[in-house]
Amino acid sequence: MMSRRRRLALTRPEPLGVSRAQLRPPLPGGQLRAMVLAHLSAHPQLDFSPTELARVLGRPTSRGAIINACKHLVKQGLAMRTQDRPQRYRAAP
Repeated sequence: MMSRRRRLALTRPEPLGVSRAQLRPPLPGGQLRAMVLAHLSAHPQLDFSPTELARVLGRPTSRGAIINACKHLVKQGLAMRTQDRPQRYRAAP
C-alpha cells in the first residue's frame, strides 16, 4: 500500500507553496540581471532585498538567481550592497 505522502507527491505536479500561475518559463541568459538593474535604476534612492526584487519582478521562485545577479552587478560597479544581513542592494550612484 502506498503511503499518503507518496500519493500526494504523485498527484501534485508543482512544488509546495507555488501555484501554476507563479511558474514561469526560464529567461534567456542575462535577462534577469537586466531586469534587476532596470528596477534598481528606476528607484535609485531605495534599496531592496532579493526577496523584494523577486516579488516586484514577478519571479518569486528566482530569489537565488536574483542574489547571483545582484552580486554580479556589484562586481561590475552597477549596483552596491547597502547591508550585509539581511542583504540589500541599491543602484550605484
